[in-house]
Amino acid sequence: MPLFDQAIASGVTSNGIKYELTNAFEDNFDAAKKNNSESVFAIQMTANDGTNTIANANQGEMLNFPYNSPFGCCGFYQPTQDLVNSYRTDPATGLPNLDTWNANPVVSDQGILSSTAFTPETGTLDPRLDWTVGRRGLPYHDWGNHPGANWIRDQAYAGPYAPKKMVYWQFNQDKYKDAHSWAPGSAINVLLIRFADVILMAAECHAQTGDLPGATALVNRVRDRMINHPENWLHKYIDDTKPLLGFDQTKMAANYKIGRYTTNFGSKDFALKAIYFERKLELATEGHRFFDLVRWGIADVALNAFIDYESKITTDLRGGHFTKGKNEVFPIPQRQIDLTISGGERVLIQNPNY
Repeated sequence: MPLFDQAIASGVTSNGIKYELTNAFEDNFDAAKKNNSESVFAIQMTANDGTNTIANANQGEMLNFPYNSPFGCCGFYQPTQDLVNSYRTDPATGLPNLDTWNANPVVSDQGILSSTAFTPETGTLDPRLDWTVGRRGLPYHDWGNHPGANWIRDQAYAGPYAPKKMVYWQFNQDKYKDAHSWAPGSAINVLLIRFADVILMAAECHAQTGDLPGATALVNRVRDRMINHPENWLHKYIDDTKPLLGFDQTKMAANYKIGRYTTNFGSKDFALKAIYFERKLELATEGHRFFDLVRWGIADVALNAFIDYESKITTDLRGGHFTKGKNEVFPIPQRQIDLTISGGERVLIQNPNY
């Protein structure tokens, strides 16, 4: 905890800038604004660097751009309905539902053709949703409104949503898209740690040590970024037929409502529940969720409930199950175990229950 607190209070970036949350959430996933005050530990990516290869570009999203879209490939790594539902907020307080977020699902276009009329969700939502998930009828950066099924490989298999955080923009793609391979790479950095992550890890430490006011303040600090900067929430286009003209700052893309915790967390258990959920909202699709659940010791409960819910919507997870004491780690490849045989004995031992 002291190290987190020190980084929050006085830490500086490699550029000599004090660590701070960016005003715009989406700046963390924009190649033109990388290495900003929120970047703590990032793998540097570049595009069109003169090598005529994609070797130094971000290739992690090559399979994940919307299917049958301007990006060329391939429609994987789709956000889930469970995740989207997590961004529904209380219309009075703007807070998330920490217990039954799936009880009132966000409206989706699951099973609806792009040629069929569709009205997106009208209830209150956390504005981070639409910088994280591509939803039908809403601006997908400056590529146009997401058309729904036409950009989805197979809704029945994996749902109606598209990833968004690591997608480059159209207007400056000449600089930040790298097309030297079968699918595009980009100059968007891979953020292993950003400052919001540090703040929420610190909040977790404060909760575990009984400092509930400190934990509350840190969670609110992350939420305040969006609360204080509605100009950076997703807006509608000035002209839907000409997305490169930009956004109309008088028209929100959806009904956004986000609020802060107005009283201190009342117990350690509630504080941790709120912090765990905040990490889900803030860091979604950035690769932290599985490792968080394992670290918290709740992976079996959380993932089996998730699989049960999603399996009623799509087919990709049907038959899945998380076994506690086994699936926290992968099996060690048998070949690697065999290579460690010394004196007839294996030095490397297989992980439990494999």
